[in-house]
Amino acid sequence: MIVLAAAGIVWLALTLTRKRIPMLLGSAILAGAWLLWTAPATPALSKAAAMPPQSKAATHHGSCASLSQGMSAAEVKSKMGDADETRSDEETRGPGATMMIYQDSRCAVHLLDDKIEFIE
Repeated sequence: MIVLAAAGIVWLALTLTRKRIPMLLGSAILAGAWLLWTAPATPALSKAAAMPPQSKAATHHGSCASLSQGMSAAEVKSKMGDADETRSDEETRGPGATMMIYQDSRCAVHLLDDKIEFIE
């Protein structure tokens, strides 16, 4: 940031001369300082952005479009993997009702007696 501020002061001083060559030189210095200052934040140049950190907790699930009504809970787990959250839905839909929530797929699989009743 200090380099950028210094380049700005040099640019201002050279611009006040009102001569073409010093003004161009000052603009080039300021542009170079600006590029130098912003280069680490540029995604294409940043090594951190090029290789995002892999979390051990991050899981990738399949698509809920691969599921169909009547599939068993075991088939759901084989296609989608373990659910991010499993909730009992017995209070709303009756005994044996559960809901498997897949957050990265943005879907919820509603089961009744371990068979898919509907998918949302």
